[in-house]
Amino acid sequence: MVLDLDLFRTDKGGNPDKIKENQSKRYKDVKLVDNLVEADTEWRKCRYSLDNFNKLKNLCSKSIGLKMKNKEPVGDNDALPTDFPALEELTSEVLAILTVCQIKKVRLMVEDATTKCDQRRIELEGIRMKNLREIGNHLHESVPVSNDEDADNRIERTVGDCTVRKKYSHVDLVVMVDGFEGERGAVVAGSRGYFLKGALVFLEQALINFALQRLANNDYVPIYTPFFMRKEVMQEVAQLSQFDDELYKVVGKSSEKSD
Repeated sequence: MVLDLDLFRTDKGGNPDKIKENQSKRYKDVKLVDNLVEADTEWRKCRYSLDNFNKLKNLCSKSIGLKMKNKEPVGDNDALPTDFPALEELTSEVLAILTVCQIKKVRLMVEDATTKCDQRRIELEGIRMKNLREIGNHLHESVPVSNDEDADNRIERTVGDCTVRKKYSHVDLVVMVDGFEGERGAVVAGSRGYFLKGALVFLEQALINFALQRLANNDYVPIYTPFFMRKEVMQEVAQLSQFDDELYKVVGKSSEKSD
């Protein structure tokens, strides 16, 4: 799950420096935080400008309606005065001295500015989200700060006989109990496909039922989830750039075919 954007906004109580510190502890790029803050700041300015442009369009429409109601001359020249203010500074008083023809030109200018501003907003939103997905969640204070998880992984507790014996991978173990058929699975479903068989099928079902019973006894509601999720939903809970090669993907006509 990505971080809340308000955590990057100082006016919302956020602290970008704290997130930078967290990135450093993860040995990740702290520049991502600066990039996000910069894009988000400009995005918010664009959002503010868009709201004002929408108000200006409504103001232009009302001014035109009022002039038409009062039967004022429409005018045949849309040239604006040389001292005409910037769009951000327009008021009803400024529009009141213009003709209908001139106000229509102003409205077109506002619509053009709105289009450009919205395009920039969308661009900034993409930059912001790209950086946000690459920034890690806050580490718990108990997590060791290290760039080598294997060398510096902390042992919380030991239980039972901890004598080191020969280690077998999960692939070795499932083959040893004849509970796995990888070659045929790959033929059917691709390189990661497999058939589970024999005792491991019963073991899997036993674990599922054990977990369900335990959860039900603690008042949890069992849920059977969909097998797949849309990309826009997945990106909310995973860094797609990191897991793109590890995820199963279904590509359709309207999906990420061009990726």
